Amino acid sequence: MPGRPLLFDLRGPKETICRACLLSQPKRAPQAWTAAYSSAANRRRAPRAQARRPASLRATRSRAAASEIDDVTMQEYMAAARNATTANANNSRPDGGVRFFEQSGQTRQQLPDETAFQKSIDAFDTNELKGALEDMKNTIKGAEEKKAFSEVMGQLEKVFGQIEGGKDLERFTEQMDEYSRSIDREIEEATCDLPQEVRQSIDLGLPELSDDLPLPLRGMKSSSPQVVDGPWSLNQRRKIVRLNDAMTRVHKSMQEVPGPAKKEIVAIYKAYHAARLALAHSWSHVPLEVWDFLWKVFSVDEGINIHRLAHISMLSRDMSEAKVPFSPPQQLLAIEAMCMEGWEDRAIDSWKRCMGTLGQDSSETYKEFWELGVRMHCRTGNLEQAQRAANKLVEKRMDARILLPLIRSLSEQNTEESKQRAWNTYRHMRDLLGKSMTLGDYDKIVAYFLTTGQTENALYAFVDMMSDGQIDLTVQKYMPSVIANKFFVGKWLKRLIGAGDVDGAHNVLEFMRTKGVEASPIQVNGLIGAWQRSGGAQDLERSEQVAWEMIQNRIQFVQARKGKSNKDLKKTSKSGPAPLPRATLETFCILAENYRLRELHDQLAALWDAFRDSEISPDAFMMNQLLESHIQVGQHGKALELYDFLVKERGVKPDPYTFSALWKTLAVNRLHLLSPDMSAAATATTRQMFAQTSACRPVFGANGMDGQLARKILHSFRRVRDQAGFVVALTALRDVFAFVPTEMLVLELVLGTTKLSWDAPTQRRKLLHAKRDMERDLMSWCAGDVDKLDGENRGQALFEYLQRTSLAQLGGEEEAREALAVASKEMGVYDILRPAMATGNAEP
Repeated sequence: MPGRPLLFDLRGPKETICRACLLSQPKRAPQAWTAAYSSAANRRRAPRAQARRPASLRATRSRAAASEIDDVTMQEYMAAARNATTANANNSRPDGGVRFFEQSGQTRQQLPDETAFQKSIDAFDTNELKGALEDMKNTIKGAEEKKAFSEVMGQLEKVFGQIEGGKDLERFTEQMDEYSRSIDREIEEATCDLPQEVRQSIDLGLPELSDDLPLPLRGMKSSSPQVVDGPWSLNQRRKIVRLNDAMTRVHKSMQEVPGPAKKEIVAIYKAYHAARLALAHSWSHVPLEVWDFLWKVFSVDEGINIHRLAHISMLSRDMSEAKVPFSPPQQLLAIEAMCMEGWEDRAIDSWKRCMGTLGQDSSETYKEFWELGVRMHCRTGNLEQAQRAANKLVEKRMDARILLPLIRSLSEQNTEESKQRAWNTYRHMRDLLGKSMTLGDYDKIVAYFLTTGQTENALYAFVDMMSDGQIDLTVQKYMPSVIANKFFVGKWLKRLIGAGDVDGAHNVLEFMRTKGVEASPIQVNGLIGAWQRSGGAQDLERSEQVAWEMIQNRIQFVQARKGKSNKDLKKTSKSGPAPLPRATLETFCILAENYRLRELHDQLAALWDAFRDSEISPDAFMMNQLLESHIQVGQHGKALELYDFLVKERGVKPDPYTFSALWKTLAVNRLHLLSPDMSAAATATTRQMFAQTSACRPVFGANGMDGQLARKILHSFRRVRDQAGFVVALTALRDVFAFVPTEMLVLELVLGTTKLSWDAPTQRRKLLHAKRDMERDLMSWCAGDVDKLDGENRGQALFEYLQRTSLAQLGGEEEAREALAVASKEMGVYDILRPAMATGNAEP
């Protein structure tokens, strides 16, 4: 059945009881419908009705009781109305107009006039807010938190009684905002000294408190952009509240530091993306300042917001659905975002529609509008329209760099006509810019030409840059000498390699070879190294191809020099294009390092054979690469043989990295465990290696030995259990190589491990005991004066502690003296160390 029309519920002017009062009264029980006539059927059902008589009696009695209750209630109400009429007889209007009442709970009071009634309706009911606050209080578990919340409610009780209308509510809201800001200031002052992680955890915990709070009403003032209350469900409301919280935090941060940070942009985007579907139900409840704030956040530079155009594209679609007006700069950015997101046709149509407004001479976005048109038409391949859009700017003497996208697009078409148009456009841009054309502009032009295979045009543009337009190669039949030389080619290659254009540098190298110009080996080696750093398979193949061609040129040069066939050499150099330069030591070193890192031992062996055929004096770097390669494949004996050959026969001077490789060849550093029959041989080999190291002590320089190499030496003697050799090595490292052990190294040597561990309880206990013993010895060394352990004194104290600990394991004084003397002679430092140190005396 259709519902009761609302027209029947409207009260008339003569009614004395308002509708709210009537609805509050209990409803009467509906009476059963009875027929006004009798029939035979009723008579036939009479016996069954007699059987149900008790139930009918109970229903009749209940209806009678309900009627009595309703009658009593109505009598009480009429009595109260008569009393109110009698009490206010003096204030009654003579015409018998409408009387107004106000009910609170079970009490009812008549209002004097309609003005008081209207004021009563407009008054703010704080009962709902009080109930919400009571519910929040009941959810708090901690006693201190509940006490603090009760104090806040106590302060609010004083204010609730003063709220009578909308203005009072706004004033109360402003007071609450100020109170909230004061709490924020107190929190910041209290947490300013806390670590950053703790502050972040506090900040992350606070926003969850506001998920169930009401949204701001329409027209209410707010310190930050907020989405107002609307027809949202509970889940939608929570998402919108999170969006409001995120905007509040970011807006507050932007008041202190202009512009949002990366994390703030991500937070705003996540919150907005989650609330989009909810907001789409009622775009009208999103104020304009919210849209402006979101646009301001999402439209920051790509250096901060790398997804700038994607965010703007999404936001512009939502703003279009919400019928939000766009400003001219926003229109341009929305069109650009639409184009970059793949909607080129729609973006160009939108751009054309805005031509009559944004593209007018008087428009503030005239320059940006036509620049956007040039870029979009170049992107879609409509170069004629792009040329017309560029002419709009060029004719007004604006920045001619807008021709750069057009030059690039013309070059990419790769036709003779487009290549010529690209060159003519470049020359036109250069004439327009004049002296204001920068090196960056030239680099872009050269890169465009090199990428599209126009190496000759790239050369002409580079010559324009180097000569400031004084040399025009397009009108010269032969290349002048200032261009056709290896120094000019070297400058160009160096600039291209520095810019990361390795393929362009290779094209330049090959083009100049066709012109008969040979490059310098320094720049070609730089190109080989750049290829290897890129790591691509094709780049590595090119680097090896060019390097081995240079090596072959070097070998051919050596063979020609031996046969004294200079005539043949000259013929070879003049026939065909210019050859690649001959390989140098740097060429071999670059290849050797690459082969070692890639563990290509066979290629490195072939490189070593070619190196000997090239008759180039080796150096330590080349030797180190060969040694490391032999060690990687387990050929430790060959590594030692190679070292002896290069150092003793070829006169190569080793460096500290050479000895880092040599100490890896020892069995004690290759094997996890040494068998008892290998102990004596391992001890002798370790002492002999130390003798070789000490014999080349000048290569370590004034700064002494590196800490990692010294650590490896000491651990080597510890692992072979050579206490005498350990003491001699420790003393020699201090007196000869200017090295003193660190605290961590001392603990490692005392505990007999190369890696201190803190995981197992046993390991922690051992480490703590060793640390406690060491600190006790250090305090004894300084006689309780901690200041003496600062700086170099602490290193000296650690050295003496480690020395005493090792000497205690050598037995008596005479035995220790003899063992140290033998060890120092075998290790080659007997004549270098002072007698006091050799005998184990700790005094300097």
